[in-house]
Amino acid sequence: MYSVYLLDDEPFILEGLKYIVPWEDYGFEIVGSASNGQDGLDEIVTKKIDLIITDIMMPKMTGLELISELKARNYDTNFIVLSAFQEFTYAKKAMNMGAENYLIKPIDTEELVKNLQDIHKKLKKKENDVIDSEMLRNNLLSKLISDVPSEDTLIRLSKLSLNFNRSEKCVAIVELKDKCEDFSKIIKGLTRNKPMSYCIESDSKAMIVIDEMDINLLIDELRTLKNELITLTGSIVYISTGKFVNGIDNLYVSHNTAKDMHDYKLVYPELSWIRTYKETSSKDEINYIDFENLKKILMNKNYSNTLEYVEDIFDKLKDEEGLTPKQIRMKSIEIFLTVYNFFNESKMMKGLNVYLENIININTVDEIESELINMIKYMQSKLENTEESISPVILKLLTHIEEKYKEDLNLKEISDKLNINSIYLGQLFQKETGILFSDYINNFRVNKAKQLLAETSLKASEIGDLVGYTNKNYFYRKFKDLVGITPSEWRKINL
Repeated sequence: MYSVYLLDDEPFILEGLKYIVPWEDYGFEIVGSASNGQDGLDEIVTKKIDLIITDIMMPKMTGLELISELKARNYDTNFIVLSAFQEFTYAKKAMNMGAENYLIKPIDTEELVKNLQDIHKKLKKKENDVIDSEMLRNNLLSKLISDVPSEDTLIRLSKLSLNFNRSEKCVAIVELKDKCEDFSKIIKGLTRNKPMSYCIESDSKAMIVIDEMDINLLIDELRTLKNELITLTGSIVYISTGKFVNGIDNLYVSHNTAKDMHDYKLVYPELSWIRTYKETSSKDEINYIDFENLKKILMNKNYSNTLEYVEDIFDKLKDEEGLTPKQIRMKSIEIFLTVYNFFNESKMMKGLNVYLENIININTVDEIESELINMIKYMQSKLENTEESISPVILKLLTHIEEKYKEDLNLKEISDKLNINSIYLGQLFQKETGILFSDYINNFRVNKAKQLLAETSLKASEIGDLVGYTNKNYFYRKFKDLVGITPSEWRKINL
C-alpha cells in the first residue's frame, strides 16, 4: 500500500475525503491528516508519504507554501491540490510547482479515482526502476569483489555513481546463522551514511567494502554492526574482514582472505564473533595433541578418561593461535580417525561405519567432537557387553578383508578356506557386524578410495582399480550410492 496524507481546513471535507473512495482497492492507505499546513508539515517530514492531497487555502500555512517548503527540503512525494472554482489561478500555480493534478470542490469521485490510478502506476514504475537499479548495482559490485574486474564492470559501476575513492579498502563478509527476509533492507539501513558499500549474496549473507580506517575504529564499527544485527534479527552473527588492498581491482584479494577468516564459523558456529585479518604464518605442529598417548588411554579402556582427554584437546584446539579454521577442522578429523582406527584395528567394527560416514557429511568442529564422543560412548557400551563380542571366525574374516580387499573377494571361496558353510558364514557375519558381507566390502573399499582421493593425485579410475574394482563404471556407481556424490566431487570438497 502507498501512503496518503490529507489536508483541509474544513472538517466535513477532511472527514469526507477519508470515505469518498475505497482507498485500499486502489493500492493506498490514509496514514494521517491535518487541518492546516503547518501542523501537516510537522508530521509529514517525520514520515515517508507517497501522496499528499491538500487544500490550497488553509490557515498558518497554505497548500502552496506547504508544497514549496517540501520541495525546498527535497522531500520526494506526489501532490493533488483541492481548490474552489475561484481559486483556479492558485491551482494552476500548484501544477507549475509539480502537483500531479488539481480537483475542483466538490470533488468528483471518478476524477479522483482516475488520479489515484495514474499516480499508482507512476509510483509502481519508480519502485521497479529502483529495484532494477539496485539489482544491477548489487550484481556489478559482487563481480568486482569476487574476481579480477573487467573494464566493462568498472565502467558500468561508474555510471551507477559507484566511483570509489583512492583509499585502501577491505572486504568484510557479514553472515547470519539464520535466514532473514528483510536482511537486505537491514544492511542498507545500517550502512547508510558510513564509508561502506554493500552487496547482498543471499538472505543471510552480505559483502561490504570498507574504506581505510584505524583498526580500533574499524573494530568499533563492526561491533556496532554486529550488535545491531543481533538485535534486529535475533540471529547469531559472523563477521570477518580481509586484508586492506590498494585499488578496487584488488578487492578480490581482500575477499579471498576474508573467506579464509570466515571459515571460523566451522569452529565457533554457536557464537557471534568478529574476525579481522592478521598477517600470520600458519602453524603446523601442535604439541599438546599426543596421538600415542591417546592410543594408550584407549587401550586402558578407561572411557571416562578418554572422554575427558578428548574434550580437553578440542577446547585447546579451538583456542589455538596461528591455526587457520581449515587446519583446526583437519586436526579435528585427524583426532577422530585416530580413535576410529584404533577400534578398527582392534576389530571392534560393528556399527562404526555410520560414524565414519557421518563425519564426511558434517562441517563444524563441534559436530566432529560430538560425533567422536558418541562413537566412544557406543564402543564403551559394546565392550562392556561381552555377549556382543565378535566371534573368532568373524575376526578372521575381517582380517582377511583388510589384507585382501584389493582382490576379488568371494564368500564361498573364503568359507571353504575357513571350513565353514558359506550360507551360515554370511548369516553370522550379518548378525555380528550388523551389515551384509557384500555391503561391508563396498563400504570398506569406498573408504579406502576416499583416503587415496585425499592423499594422492591419482585419477579416480586408477583409485577404483587399486581398491578392488576392476569395472570403472561399477566403482563410480557404488561410490555415488554410498557417498551421495562422485569421486571427483568428493575430492574437490575435501581438499
